[in-house]
Amino acid sequence: MIPAGRERRQWTPEAKARIIAESMAPRANVADIARRNDILPQQLYAWRREARERMESDDAPAFVPAMVEEPKAQGSGAEIRINIKGMTIRIPDGVTADHIERVLLAVQVST
Repeated sequence: MIPAGRERRQWTPEAKARIIAESMAPRANVADIARRNDILPQQLYAWRREARERMESDDAPAFVPAMVEEPKAQGSGAEIRINIKGMTIRIPDGVTADHIERVLLAVQVST
């Protein structure tokens, strides 16, 4: 029941969330928080219950699409050995050509 001469207020979701969060703090006094925000404690308890119910429904099992990836081929254990300027560079199976090129350029620059 709305007292005569008083309009029903519309609370923004942000304002409601702020008040609810404040009321959920440890040792929070719900009646005091309601009074400071000019609402009835019953209203704040209703908001808290609605928020709890929303959180519980969010935790309910839901369908999640599965992502299936093709398994990567196992390496054969083979390696490439490159002997340059007294160095041996061992390149294991599965290394990309770009990576090999960067390693060889680094060796060239450093010698």
